[in-house]
Amino acid sequence: MPVSGLRQLALGLAGVLGAVGISQAASLAHPGQLLVQDGVYDNIVETSITDPLPMYGTPFASTGNAMVFPLPSFTATATSNASDLTSGALEFTFDADPGMIINTLSIFESGTFSIVGGGSVSASGALTVRYLDDLTQQLVTLADPIQFVAIPDAAPGGTFPIDGPAAGTWLGTALIDLETMGIQTSHVIVAMDNNLVASALAGGTATISKDSLTINTTLTPEPASIALMGIGLALIARRGS
Repeated sequence: MPVSGLRQLALGLAGVLGAVGISQAASLAHPGQLLVQDGVYDNIVETSITDPLPMYGTPFASTGNAMVFPLPSFTATATSNASDLTSGALEFTFDADPGMIINTLSIFESGTFSIVGGGSVSASGALTVRYLDDLTQQLVTLADPIQFVAIPDAAPGGTFPIDGPAAGTWLGTALIDLETMGIQTSHVIVAMDNNLVASALAGGTATISKDSLTINTTLTPEPASIALMGIGLALIARRGS
């Protein structure tokens, strides 16, 4: 992006953030639990300081342990020497069924973008994770936020921000790999922050939207359950012999 474009983007975002103010954040709780194959999503709350709610929409259960959001309104649009920031947060808990532990949580999101004339767009996000340590029964926060990796298909090098004119799709992913971290838990609290930015130069229009969001959890039987299962199979085999 040219220096003038970067300066315009910075000034535009500063104006947006100064106008809305953190104190004006609005929250929307989605009532009820969302039952999936091996657990339950609960305490689902979305928050925004920039746009009316709902932005994520009412979630629904999908195949396996997936939770899907329809995203009715998650778009940043700017025209002619203006910038637009769309910032939305989502928090939820996941509780594994008895005898199961959480291995990973994967977040997949995708969308489209279009820049007519001059301008730029970008997408970013991060996750904060807390978990209940099954051994100590203490709530622990991961030291570092987990960053989304957002990749536009039409960007040179596949990175944001992307300058226009251009149009295409983008994909954002993040992985919470508790198993690799050596964490044994059946309860997690996840807080997501997502930001879309559009900035248009004179006579231009820039739009970027997030059109889909899927959260999928993988689980395995906890070690004690595996041991009991092994004992049971051994007893069955012994009786059969």
